[in-house]
Amino acid sequence: MSGYSDQAAAVAAALAKLNVQPNERVLILLPDGPDFAPAFAGVIHYGAIPLTANPLLPTRDIMTLAAAAKARLILATLDTIDALAQLDTKPPLLINGPYGCWAAVLQLH
Repeated sequence: MSGYSDQAAAVAAALAKLNVQPNERVLILLPDGPDFAPAFAGVIHYGAIPLTANPLLPTRDIMTLAAAAKARLILATLDTIDALAQLDTKPPLLINGPYGCWAAVLQLH
């Protein structure tokens, strides 16, 4: 498998581990770049609904967006996860890809 498909499979595996159900919403807070496409593809492949937002939004706006969209999870870079530490979430689940840990999932309460 290529790095792309490995990362997409890792996202799908993380969603399965968190018992995400078909059609549940996952908020993707990844910047444009090589990690975005496999994350989006992994969410779709799993059967969840990907929602995208700018990872540079203030935490307050991210929470408003997540609540309005009824997102269950947030998929983000490790740097963004650190910035979202004040959110009411369970500990992040780290996602490994072919080059090591590249993203994490926060499960919203």
